Amino acid sequence: MYFEGIITIDPAELTKIVPVKPTKAFRKFLHSMTFGAVSDKQERETFTAVSILQQINASFKQLGVNNIIKISHDDIDFYHDKEGKKNDLKLALDKYEIEVNDAMSVHFSQLHLVLEHQDESFKYLIDVSINREHKVGIYPIEIHVSGFLKDFSTENPKEQIEAIIADQETFLSYKNLKKELFRSYLYKIKYELQKQIKIDDIEVFLKTKQIITSKKVVDKKEYKSQYSGGGAYGRYYGFDDYVFYTLIWSDIMHEHHCTIQETHFENELNEPLGYADQISSDDGIFKTDANQETIKNTLAEDPLSVNEPAQEESSSWFDFGDWGSDDSWSSCSSCSSCSSCSSCGGD
Repeated sequence: MYFEGIITIDPAELTKIVPVKPTKAFRKFLHSMTFGAVSDKQERETFTAVSILQQINASFKQLGVNNIIKISHDDIDFYHDKEGKKNDLKLALDKYEIEVNDAMSVHFSQLHLVLEHQDESFKYLIDVSINREHKVGIYPIEIHVSGFLKDFSTENPKEQIEAIIADQETFLSYKNLKKELFRSYLYKIKYELQKQIKIDDIEVFLKTKQIITSKKVVDKKEYKSQYSGGGAYGRYYGFDDYVFYTLIWSDIMHEHHCTIQETHFENELNEPLGYADQISSDDGIFKTDANQETIKNTLAEDPLSVNEPAQEESSSWFDFGDWGSDDSWSSCSSCSSCSSCSSCGGD
């Protein structure tokens, strides 16, 4: 079990975002993405994406989130921290500047930023996607926050899990307490985003998630050698213990005859399997050899489906007229030069 929050900005609200002049690090990033080899419209689109990325980063910095795991441009990683470096925004953007080339700077489809953070209860994986074009009904800016429970990041998480789920009332009380703590963190992010990009219509979705694996997971060595999926299962540095406990959770619950409520299920590749308002862990879908299609047929559709397109048309939300000109930039309210303050995204 872990929690996932999805924070979205309504496409209809995007034109209300106030552009902010890039700081030093993001100005270099913007230059690296264009090289002066793109049209005015493409440069304006790129400026828009970089400006919004900067404002999102500023929101996280206000919350003390400053550790970047990955920055990518159209699914190509230009920075991937595999050593656990701290406060590495400038390092990541400098590396991007070195490695990007003319071929990559002509146009872009997606910017992607992955960060990490932790508090007393959770280890957070924060995944930000900014899409230049999107299907109608799809949110072009999405922030996925995975909250892994620190109580189970131990050498033998099975004992800790069994202690929590041994009694149904204890399990529900524990789950509800952690869920509300996670919800509180999501709303802190929402309020910081509202302060930075000055948009009211930011939606927050919260899911309790549980993994049903295709085969029994015995130890961490096996997990490390066999499992590498998307999202929270991207094999990010420092998350092995956290992902491992989620992979053995369902199997342990199956042995202890629990009732599972209001939970979204997925496989070990981060692929959705369905939703259950209430289901017993005795159900056959929790057997490690259960067929994936059988599982999907047993579970209901996700009632919190996010980013399901209304139709197959594509839309671009980046052409905001004069964005990118000096006159259209907004100054940061907390400083005069906007060159390096933390509220602007820093550096």
